[in-house]
Amino acid sequence: MSALQARCACGAVTITVPRRPDYINDCNCSLCTKVGANWVYFAPDEIEVDETGLDSFVRADMREPYIRNFRCRTCGCPTHWRLIRPVETPKSGVNANLFEPGALDGIEVRQIDGRSWPLD
Repeated sequence: MSALQARCACGAVTITVPRRPDYINDCNCSLCTKVGANWVYFAPDEIEVDETGLDSFVRADMREPYIRNFRCRTCGCPTHWRLIRPVETPKSGVNANLFEPGALDGIEVRQIDGRSWPLD
């Protein structure tokens, strides 16, 4: 399987992943719902990001946030996230909506109830 590229709306940020993901997370948490993102996951060292046009933020509504969210500085599209605290199995998320139409066809979409996760 060959590498896939995801691009923001204006094309300023490109993300390359090594293969199709195993599944897509469709999360209903307050962040994912508001930014309109679905996520695919890879090990952090498997994701290549052109970081010249990025801006980032960490959620202020969590007592101990664990991810840094990135977006394109020009068009504002959410692009990916990275862990900011160590975990047993490190991963990073890429916004599945940034891949070309059809690139992720046939991949299982998992509905995640993120609204029930505590913020603290």
